Amino acid sequence: MKRKIMLLSTIIICGLLLCGCGNSKLKNGEKVAVSVNGENITADSLYKELKNKYGVQVMIDMIDKEIFDTMYKDDEDIEKQATTQIETLKAQYSSSWEETLTSAGYEDEEDLKETFILSLQRNRAIEDYVKENIEEDEIQAYYNENTAGDISAKHILIRVDTESEDGLTDDEAKEKANEIIKKLNDGEDFDTLAKEYSDDTGSKDDGGNLGYFNKGDMVEEFEEAAYNLKVNEYTKEPVKTSYGYHIILKTDEKDKPELEDVKENIIETLMQEKLENDPTLQITALDEIRSNYKLKIEDAKLKSEYKKYIDNAIEAAKESE
Repeated sequence: MKRKIMLLSTIIICGLLLCGCGNSKLKNGEKVAVSVNGENITADSLYKELKNKYGVQVMIDMIDKEIFDTMYKDDEDIEKQATTQIETLKAQYSSSWEETLTSAGYEDEEDLKETFILSLQRNRAIEDYVKENIEEDEIQAYYNENTAGDISAKHILIRVDTESEDGLTDDEAKEKANEIIKKLNDGEDFDTLAKEYSDDTGSKDDGGNLGYFNKGDMVEEFEEAAYNLKVNEYTKEPVKTSYGYHIILKTDEKDKPELEDVKENIIETLMQEKLENDPTLQITALDEIRSNYKLKIEDAKLKSEYKKYIDNAIEAAKESE
C-alpha cells in the first residue's frame, strides 16, 4: 500500500506543480489544494509534506524509469521476463488475483508489470555497468589462470556410508580404494574394476566413464586431481570428496580455447564475482549511471535527501556482508 501512496503522491505533486487549473487562491496568491472544516491546505504545504515523506523514493523511481526506458527501449527480453513473472503469480493466486493486486497496492496487472519491468531494467543496468568497467588485463588474467580445455575421465567411487548396515566407514572406504589402486598397479583393467567395485551407479556399467567436463563442472577436489593428471594416468592415492573416495583415470584432454572464443563467458563470470564480493556495487553503479545521464537535482532538500539515501544504502550493504 505504501507504494501506491507514493505513486499517488507523485500524481498530486505533478498535478499541482504543472497544472494548477481550477484551484482557488488565497489573498497571498497561494493555491488551495484542500479545504476542511473551514481551514485551507495549500498546494505548497501539501507538496512539502509529500516531498518530505515520499519524495526521494518517488523521485528515484521517476528518474530511473526515464533513464532505463531510454536505455532498454522495446527490450523484448525484459518484457518477456516481466510477463513470465506476472503469469507465475497469477497461477499462484488464480482464485484471488484481483484481490491480491488490490491488497498489494496495485491498480491493475499493468501497474504491477511496470514495477517488474523497472526492477529488471535496474538489474540489467547494474550488470551492464559492471561489465563495461571490467579491464582487459582482468579478462586476460582470468583466462590465464582459470581457462582450460575440456578433459574426459573415468572414475571408481567407493562411497562412505555409516548409516546402512553394509556401509563403509571413512577408513574402510579409503582402504578399499587403496586396494583397487594396487590392482591397477598390478596391471588389472580399469573398466573391469569399475564395473565390479564402483558405487557410482550412473557410470560403473560404462567402466566409470564420465565423459568430457571443464572447470566448475565437478567438485573442487575431483576437478583439481583430474586436471593434474596426464592423459592415461590414474591417481596413485584415493581422492576424497563429499561423495567418498575416487580413483580417477584421465582419458583425454582438449586444447585450451582461444581467448576471443570464451571472452564473453569470462566477462559474465567476472561480473557475477564482483557483484557477489562487493554488495555496495549495486548502489554505486546505479548512482553512477544516473550521474552519467546528467542527473541534476535542483531542489536542495531532495538533493540532500538523495545523498543521504545513497550513503545509508551503502552503509546497510556493508553491514549485510
